[in-house]
Amino acid sequence: MTYQLHPYQTDLVNKARQSLATGHKAVLIVSPAGSGKSVVIAEIARMATEKGGHVMFMVHRQELVEQIMQTFIADDINLQHCTVMTVGKIVHRMDRLPKPTLIITDETHHALAKTYQKIYEHYPDVARVGFTATPWRMSGKGFTSVYDDMIVGPEVQWLIENHYLADYTYYAPTLIDSDKLKRSSTGDYTQASMSDAIKEPKIFGDVLAHYKRLAEGRQAIVYAHSVEASMQVAEMFKDAGISAAHADAKTPQRERDSIMRDFKAGKIRILSNVDLISEGFNVPDVGVIIMLRPTASLVLYIQQAMRCMRYEPGKHAIIIDHVGNVMRFGPPRMPRADQWTLDDRNKKKRGGTPGPAIKTCPKCFAIVPAATTVCKLCGYVWETAEAEDLEVDEAAKLNKLDESRFIVTDYENIQWARKDPKDAKTPKEMYKIAAARGYKPGWAYHQIIARGWVTERKRA
Repeated sequence: MTYQLHPYQTDLVNKARQSLATGHKAVLIVSPAGSGKSVVIAEIARMATEKGGHVMFMVHRQELVEQIMQTFIADDINLQHCTVMTVGKIVHRMDRLPKPTLIITDETHHALAKTYQKIYEHYPDVARVGFTATPWRMSGKGFTSVYDDMIVGPEVQWLIENHYLADYTYYAPTLIDSDKLKRSSTGDYTQASMSDAIKEPKIFGDVLAHYKRLAEGRQAIVYAHSVEASMQVAEMFKDAGISAAHADAKTPQRERDSIMRDFKAGKIRILSNVDLISEGFNVPDVGVIIMLRPTASLVLYIQQAMRCMRYEPGKHAIIIDHVGNVMRFGPPRMPRADQWTLDDRNKKKRGGTPGPAIKTCPKCFAIVPAATTVCKLCGYVWETAEAEDLEVDEAAKLNKLDESRFIVTDYENIQWARKDPKDAKTPKEMYKIAAARGYKPGWAYHQIIARGWVTERKRA
């Protein structure tokens, strides 16, 4: 049985083929988490093997190897013409493996690592196609040493609107002291600083309360920052009469498989883990994500936040972010195509990409664009004085807004809020930016004057 690709997936395949046919040697395909990259990979592999080629597929984890093998088998791909292994195995067997005509790399944001480079250097004349949802590294290093062309798939919002991803509601009742987070040499937060920022006894009680209020009865995956914290979360839910289990990378495989089976069967309501269920990990579909692991990695954030967004008719996902990750990166539906590049990027200061200008609904935990006067979820009305308290004069001050609760409800306003005033092309656009950020019209007026679009009127 050959998979029937969606039109946007077929478009990715065709663009990749065209890129290679016109002289590019290595093509990076970017498509959001949950958009079906595995079937696109399978289609490219099927087409290559049917022409007599040999495909080498590689990825960094064995679980992902097993998953793509299942996809290849379901797509009737001749496995005799495929090498499907982890990067670690391939790098030690290159002299014994059949030379490929095409190398396919999944989760290729890891491809700057030495093991990948050794493989690419061993096959310098072999065409490459790589896949990722996030071509982004905390170091800021680009991918020009690996790829010479990039193809970007549809945005998350388009996939939601066209029923390829589930829509969601995003809450962020932040329960940690983000000022205590410290970066390690890898760029992400240190284990010690995360433990210092997360005061377990009080926070865990709030986690349970928020789950009951926002998602009671639904299956959820919890991302914790440490094994100890994850186990405590699971015990807390069990003490409250809610079936729960913990799993991490050191959980014995047989026990882990049993936990996953029970979770899939609905016997376990809450599955708490530590950096386990992220990149392509084969876990049953869920509708709720609970974040208790702060991160400075956009890659990790997207993988975890979007774990609940695989499409099912009638499904509406819930993301409960207790650690302020959304304030660092913006919500999953945030447009990102213009951020993706093969080139090196300028590293942001601590805190990552500034999120949109927002404010908190004190009644229902919602965060809405700063210009909102009536909460769309609960109907709360902001008084004028309250709105004025949120006004800021400079974009640099946006990160100082209250990070306690979050939900995105107005996509267009979010887009305008994130737009750099320098990119405004008309006075009208400047006023839209001001409105979306919750600034007074006078702010836009002064920006317009500074741009020389109009001359300031002299006072009488």
